[in-house]
Amino acid sequence: MSAETVEMPVVGKSFYAFCKKCDTDRYHTVLALPTDTSAKLQCEVCKAKSTWKKAAPKKATASGPRGAAAKAKANAAAARSAAHTAEFENLAKSLESTPEKAYSMKVAFEKDTKLKHPTFGLGYIRAVQPDKIEVVFQDEVRNLVHNRR
Repeated sequence: MSAETVEMPVVGKSFYAFCKKCDTDRYHTVLALPTDTSAKLQCEVCKAKSTWKKAAPKKATASGPRGAAAKAKANAAAARSAAHTAEFENLAKSLESTPEKAYSMKVAFEKDTKLKHPTFGLGYIRAVQPDKIEVVFQDEVRNLVHNRR
């Protein structure tokens, strides 16, 4: 049992904790609560006395890069987004007269096809493999299954 999920024990009751003398988890009798976050315990097997402390709550820490690394990562993401938007718009202009085909994983698709997906919306197929297609949607590029029978 981790100390951070355990509530403070009640004086006179049994409390399950690690006994240093027995070198295992044992039931202890709670003798006193000297502070709001600690308790005096006595092992019910070896009678050794010890102090149990409630773990402090973990502080939320910021994850990910900081400083120059964060700026470089943000700049790279912005560049990818701009390049993706430009690619989507170019495909939309070049294939605007092409009729839309509804997506189904059972249908075989070809490159440069306008695709209507029920979840992702309008997309354009930019690469075809025997069982996968790479589709440029407005928000991102996705690999979809096709030609499954």
